[in-house]
Amino acid sequence: MDLKVKDMTLIAITVALTFVFGWFFYIIANLLPIPGSKFVGVTVFSSFMLYFPVYKLKRHGIIFAVTAVLAGIMSLISILMSIAIISAGILTELLSWLFISDFKSYKLRLVTGSFSLFGTFNSLIITYYLAGGYGFKLTELIIPFVIMILISFAGGYLGAYLANYIIEKYLFKTF
Repeated sequence: MDLKVKDMTLIAITVALTFVFGWFFYIIANLLPIPGSKFVGVTVFSSFMLYFPVYKLKRHGIIFAVTAVLAGIMSLISILMSIAIISAGILTELLSWLFISDFKSYKLRLVTGSFSLFGTFNSLIITYYLAGGYGFKLTELIIPFVIMILISFAGGYLGAYLANYIIEKYLFKTF
């Protein structure tokens, strides 16, 4: 992938803002007494932030670049979170290669919204198998997992929709 200096700058700014403000949303989500809320709580924000560089740079590979840098930074805090982020980025990037050609349609919102779906799914699987899902059978957790994943996708799509709205309403001439 051929990245120019302005592309790398936009990716770096996106990652920095995602890291700083993402902690705020993560802490707020942890205050909710709902299992899995920390995964679901950041869905709107993460897709919102991911949408901007993909929309601006309009090419494949940007989702992977943003998530790879973010995962690298997050690995200093939690290797499990880093694995969830990079694997969600890879899955989202693959989905973008399959469905996005113009980087402006509803497909872009669906794909960037799916980052939250993949992130939550990967986090739930990693948490279950690596951090211990003892005391529960996987079949007992399917319904809560599906509910959290669907909420994550809805939140992710909402984040991408809000980012698209802001771009078209307020930033279209400058963005």
